[in-house]
Amino acid sequence: MTGHLMTIARLEWTAAVRLKWMRLLTIAFALLAVAAAYSAGAANELSGADGFARTTMALVPVVLVLVPLAALVLGVSGQSAEPGSEPFLFSQPIRRSTILGGRWLGECAALTGALAAGLGAGGAVVSFASGADGLLPFAFFVAMAALLAVVFLSIAAAIAAATDRRVVALGAAVFAWFFFVLLYDGAALSAAGWLAGPRGGRVLFGSIFGNPVDLIRVAALSVAGTPNVLGAAGEAWLRFLGGTTTAALAVAGALAAWSVAPLLIGVRLIRSRDL
Repeated sequence: MTGHLMTIARLEWTAAVRLKWMRLLTIAFALLAVAAAYSAGAANELSGADGFARTTMALVPVVLVLVPLAALVLGVSGQSAEPGSEPFLFSQPIRRSTILGGRWLGECAALTGALAAGLGAGGAVVSFASGADGLLPFAFFVAMAALLAVVFLSIAAAIAAATDRRVVALGAAVFAWFFFVLLYDGAALSAAGWLAGPRGGRVLFGSIFGNPVDLIRVAALSVAGTPNVLGAAGEAWLRFLGGTTTAALAVAGALAAWSVAPLLIGVRLIRSRDL
């Protein structure tokens, strides 16, 4: 089974890296990272850790918008085969879960590699211009961007497994992107404002765990951003969770759940689907 899994993952990785838009995405992230370094002053005015922190602050909003969209499109298009090809593929003596998992692994390798190459270009510019101090937190930010891609590739796998029509799956993927990236925070703020008082604060703090985009934002800015970037709200959130260590463990556990749970749901759906 492992051999079949890795074979499918290798084939999916090959197909993904050959996509023109995937190569353009890598170039786009490289250009954005370099532009962010210069616009933040990291490449010519600041030095060391401050330069990397400013670059991270400039890149976080872009990453939180583009990475989920790219992951959902890649995941749905990869998991949803061309009409008529799925019955043939799934009739082979390979488990359906192996096919889904292999595709997911290949897509993860392709997209995380593109992100590492693109964002790494920005890190190289800052490192060359102002020194390597602060490189480790920036590497953590790149890892968080890659983890965000993994999470949304898992969500894409679940979406693709739920339907046999690629158009429907792409529509659901776009809605998922709209919900997590644009709609969720507004809904959480509205709910917190409606409840008001301590209950509203608890709902707002707890809502962060219901959205992987918010989890990545908080983790990346806390570690790789400028000092005290989250302000009083960040300190209140840490107190709500019981301290820095407890908060770090809670965020790690939530991100692990977001990475695995949608994939398991996809496996269950693909096993029960009539092909």
